[in-house]
Amino acid sequence: MKNLVCLGIALIMGMATTIYADRCPNAWPAEGENYASGTIDSTNYSYEVWRDGYNALLECYDNGGYKVYSKGADAIVRFGPKFDEPKTFDQHGNFAADYKLGSTYGAGTDFYLVGIQGNTTEPKTEFYIIDYWIYEDADTTVFGTRMGEFTVDGDTYDIWQNTANNYLGVQGDISYKRYFSIRRTKRDSGRIDITAHFKKWEELDLKLGKITDVMALVEGSKGKCCTSYLTIDYFNITESADSTGETTAISRRASLPLLKGDARVFDMQGRYLGTGEKKISPAVRTVKKR
Repeated sequence: MKNLVCLGIALIMGMATTIYADRCPNAWPAEGENYASGTIDSTNYSYEVWRDGYNALLECYDNGGYKVYSKGADAIVRFGPKFDEPKTFDQHGNFAADYKLGSTYGAGTDFYLVGIQGNTTEPKTEFYIIDYWIYEDADTTVFGTRMGEFTVDGDTYDIWQNTANNYLGVQGDISYKRYFSIRRTKRDSGRIDITAHFKKWEELDLKLGKITDVMALVEGSKGKCCTSYLTIDYFNITESADSTGETTAISRRASLPLLKGDARVFDMQGRYLGTGEKKISPAVRTVKKR
């Protein structure tokens, strides 16, 4: 798989027609900047948009839909819940996601993916569950060391681990682990049993810290021309009370006392995308993606 070069993406959740102008404030990274974040009005979701290039944009619609668009730029877009008090996964209920992709278009796009991405603290880790992907050159060495495999949700996922360096925290540059579950056969809809991946990673001694967020992820390159897009009819992340309990939408968002700081942003393959404003927990003393 080639390193990320650039992508244009559009995501639409639902049959959106009218934009709520204030649902995604500051959804364009400002001129000269590569990062925008905020909360989505009338939802429990936060969003983050990174770009390395010309443009990347998030719009939100009054029916709960989204449109994410990028032109001539690398793009990383995340949206979903964050947590008031980070806890280990076994202190949560069961996480799952249901999604359905719509149409796709790519002007020579050599890379994009859709799945789940999140972060933990104590220790700092990143995790990825990738269900849908396009790789022009499937060079799996970018994922690091293959740790194993397991079958869930109707297919086998290969599990990888690597180390990301130069993560900027209050104590200076640090390194942290990144875990990947990559579905062997891509699919355009289904249910992702997120907690099943957490359990398998722990079984393989890939230790997760306390979860700060579990979010939908779209990441990709601009391709050889100007614009590409991917539509998503829906992407819902839920947490059940327990393994047998009723599943309900996650309803809490982070409200920890935080300090501001800057952190370097890397894509899934370790490519540096720039520096975005982050927030730093005084208790944990590491940079969190917000």
